[in-house]
Amino acid sequence: MGKEPQESQKEITIVGIVRENKDNWKKYPVRIASETGNYVVAMNEEGKNLQYEVGNKVEATGIISRTKVGLSLIAVSGYEVYELSEDDSEIFD
Repeated sequence: MGKEPQESQKEITIVGIVRENKDNWKKYPVRIASETGNYVVAMNEEGKNLQYEVGNKVEATGIISRTKVGLSLIAVSGYEVYELSEDDSEIFD
């Protein structure tokens, strides 16, 4: 059996803009840039769907953990797409 993640298995909700990661991030092609930081997206079914939402503002729910290199990772269980406002590009980088 693998090790259990040290973080809580409680789902949380974050709001941010879906951004594409650079070519060297093939394992995590997208991330959610939120006010609290960047979260690389696990490529489960919902994570794969988020690849079609690059540039859109989303409210995503999922379990947060850390990758081996210390990145915040979200395993998205569901999300909703919102309309961008003028201020969003400044808030979510």
